[in-house]
Order: sequence, then structure tokens, then C-alpha cells
Amino acid sequence: MASQKFNYFSFLFLAIIASVLSYGIADIEFDNDTSRFCKTAQDKDLCKTMISGVTNWHDAIGEAIKVTLSLAEELKSQNDLIIPAFVNLQPGKRDSIQKTCKESFETVFDMLKEAQTALTAGDNGTLQTKLSAALEAECVDALSNAGATFSLANKAKELDTKVSICLAIMAQNDTFVHRELRNR
Repeated sequence: MASQKFNYFSFLFLAIIASVLSYGIADIEFDNDTSRFCKTAQDKDLCKTMISGVTNWHDAIGEAIKVTLSLAEELKSQNDLIIPAFVNLQPGKRDSIQKTCKESFETVFDMLKEAQTALTAGDNGTLQTKLSAALEAECVDALSNAGATFSLANKAKELDTKVSICLAIMAQNDTFVHRELRNR
């Protein structure tokens, strides 16, 4: 009888160990892939491209912000291209769209810079707030409502998408914090 109980507990112990080891191995294989940071991103391919080569969440969000900030800076410098693109619109409407986009690009740029500072300081609450504030669609909406199909309009949409990706990566932070605590 004691021998039978010993066999039962030995088998149960081996099954538990096998489960733990297989879970750990799956985690290790999964951790070598940057896609784990892009699980909740709508455009997973763009997300993977933005954070190619990173190995941890901090670097992933940092790289995503850096890439997005670069595009925001580019758009800020191209804001003067809006008026010539809308030669058929009334001057007041063109000026309004240009002003909206200028403010939008500046807001996104400023919020991303502040998000970088928050990341460096380890202040995830402020990081989340600044990334949320950077999700600024007013320019995209204004350009879309005016029927814009030119390069700047497409880049403005891309900027919105990249900010959304930053937010998606930010959302992954809790997942990785819990995994790291579990693995200690």
C-alpha cells in the first residue's frame, strides 16, 4: 500500500516538473522574439519593424518612442507643405488645416519628448499619460475631411499608428513585470 502511494506521488511529482519545465522552455523560446512586445498592436508588422532587435520591454518602448518621435519631428518641419497642397480650398480653410496640423504635430512631439523623460526616470504612470496625450488625431481628421491624399496626410496617419503602437507596447509592461516576478 505504501509502495503504491509512493508511485502515485512520484508520478504526480514528475508530471508537475515536466509541466513547469515545458512552460519554462516555451517562455525562453518566446522571449527571443520581439513580437511579444507587439501582441496588442493593431499593426504587428510595423511594430516589429519599429522595435527590431530589442530584448526587453524598456528598450522596446524606448525604441518605439524614438522612431515615432523622429516622424513627429519630420512632420513638424513639413507643415508648410499643407497650404500648397490645397490650392482649391478657400484660404481660410487651408490656414485652419495648417494651424490644426501644426498644433497637432507639436503636441505629439512634445508629449513624446516628455514620455522619453518619464521612461528614463522610471515613471510609468507619467509615461502612460504622455503617450495617451500624444494620440492626437485632429490633423488626420482635418486632412481626411478635406480629402487629402498626399504624402503628408499619409505620414500623419502613420504617426497616429505609431503612437498607438507605443501605447500597445506600454500595455505589455504589466505582463512582463508579472513574468519577471514569477521567474525570480
